[in-house]
Amino acid sequence: MTRRRAGAGAPRALIALLTLILPLTAADLLSAPGAAAATQTKPEVISAGAFAGNWEPSAEGNRPVPCNGVVGNSGLALTAVLRDDDGGTVTPQFVVTTAAGAAVPVTYVTSVSSGGTATGMVLAQNLPTGSYKWKVRAKDEEGAYSAFTGECAFSVDADAPMDSVTVTKEDGSALTIQQARTKMRLKLKNPATDLAGFCWSLDRSLSVSSTPCGGNNWIPLAQGVTEAVIEVNLTDRFGHNLSTVVYDKAGNSSPTTQTTLNTFSASFVYPAGQTPLNRSVTDLVGDLNGDGFVDLLGPEADGGLRLYASNGAGRVQMRVVGDSGWKDALIAHGGDFMGFRGSTDAPDGFEDVIARLSDNKLYIYPGNGQGDPSYANRRELLPPVGLGSMGWGRIQQIIAPGDLDQRTDVGFKKGNDLVVVECVDDACSGARLRIYSGRTKPGDASPNQNQPFDFQNPGYTGGTTWKNYTILGIGDQNGDGVKDILARNKIDGNLYFYAGKIGADGKFGLAPRTTYATGGWRTADRPVVVSRGNAQGAVVSKTMTDEGQVIPYKQFQPKAGDEQGDLWATTPADAKRVVNYVDSAGKAATTTCPTGCLLFYPGGPAGLKQPQLVGASGWATSVTNLF
Repeated sequence: MTRRRAGAGAPRALIALLTLILPLTAADLLSAPGAAAATQTKPEVISAGAFAGNWEPSAEGNRPVPCNGVVGNSGLALTAVLRDDDGGTVTPQFVVTTAAGAAVPVTYVTSVSSGGTATGMVLAQNLPTGSYKWKVRAKDEEGAYSAFTGECAFSVDADAPMDSVTVTKEDGSALTIQQARTKMRLKLKNPATDLAGFCWSLDRSLSVSSTPCGGNNWIPLAQGVTEAVIEVNLTDRFGHNLSTVVYDKAGNSSPTTQTTLNTFSASFVYPAGQTPLNRSVTDLVGDLNGDGFVDLLGPEADGGLRLYASNGAGRVQMRVVGDSGWKDALIAHGGDFMGFRGSTDAPDGFEDVIARLSDNKLYIYPGNGQGDPSYANRRELLPPVGLGSMGWGRIQQIIAPGDLDQRTDVGFKKGNDLVVVECVDDACSGARLRIYSGRTKPGDASPNQNQPFDFQNPGYTGGTTWKNYTILGIGDQNGDGVKDILARNKIDGNLYFYAGKIGADGKFGLAPRTTYATGGWRTADRPVVVSRGNAQGAVVSKTMTDEGQVIPYKQFQPKAGDEQGDLWATTPADAKRVVNYVDSAGKAATTTCPTGCLLFYPGGPAGLKQPQLVGASGWATSVTNLF
């Protein structure tokens, strides 16, 4: 664009006259703003690029095609950042030709303001297999052109792998039915010779884009390699659907293969004294990974979630099972509430997770039987109307104790309950301990997945004095067959025992409290305290005979003399505080815990035994709570 300023082309005589009557010189006059003639500027191409398929601003899925690169049958997106110092609209002129010079059409070309990114498309149908080159220049509103960029050569491989992926066992044999909650190694194979890698997904649809999947679901291949081995985690006793596809080096994909992986019921650990004949097939309450021992969950300060799997002797092993979203969560686990893939599937017997998140919403996360809660299949539980506008924001604590109230009426028999410490008003002037009975199906007493709890008719226990208490655990501490409650008083630092009882009316209640442990249990002394019932024992293999058939099974056997519920507790981060415990030989010992320790307290019917040191560092800094 060419623009003239005022005074351009002034006669020399006029300039001479002005020189006589004005204090400015003629040179000054013509160099002043608005006096000199503008020089014509040309538009510029600041940068340019090519991408396989589509291009989106700042999109992670953009796939650059460099000069001398290869693109598949996805088509080509061309981009150019254009500038014109005169302002106005700038249009790209993309030129694409075959190696022999034949023109290839470029469509959907966009114009932009100076500094913008213009685009154009070369449709896949106009790019058969072969060699090509492209360049671009800019054109402004006045018809001025920039110089062309240098030519960029590329090639097209439009021939996708014709054959689907074949799936076999790792040794190449045919697939057979496998037990759920086991891992299976599979071989993926395709006869094409220019493969880049396999993409696979379990029970999820694969993307139809030309961008391969990432992470552990993408298996890259070396030049000439046509097969790879993957390991899948079989969690569902009703089978899995495996989707597989292979990509060649140009980004072309084969047809998607759908393979059914047939499974049968997982192996479960039975409580002491029970067998497959007298117990439903579910994991023990508190056991998230199915090994027969109770486990803990710990939210990290940055929002992650850790599984602490116990070993039957108070020690735990950590694994991260959640990446984000768990900061400040209240968590409970104790029973099977829904199938892993959703509430429309039959219950799977695996322990699930219930969580009140920082947004004050309550969710059930179905577990996969190995400790992983499923975010994709979680289900929100709406609060009762009685909680008011704060909803689940009134909740101070949630506990999933299994069948606490022991209801025997239809629709509630063997139900896994939900217990909450719930503020009586928005100001939390007091709090009550409330039981929401677990619902079951009338026929087989399996979980009612559509209505897991009776939120409309809650049971109450103990009045409204629970505001300053933390429920540490619910289990049968005195051995009478009814679960009891152990709680910490935040004010006096004592632990109190509330024996559970079933009244003449069949309703659950609590006996008056007794002191279980005195002093030293304030949050300043033991920041986090948690119990999942009895954590000491061994899993043994047994057999039984039913109608002449020998049935193997596993059973949890408590450690003799340690059948009651146990406690874990953390210490504060204090390099000067002396922590007392007993070592593996039962001898008194001391230590300090600059970043916090984990102590394990064996429980008894009337009090706790001396603690054992089961974690020497990081327990005041790595997690914010334990559940």
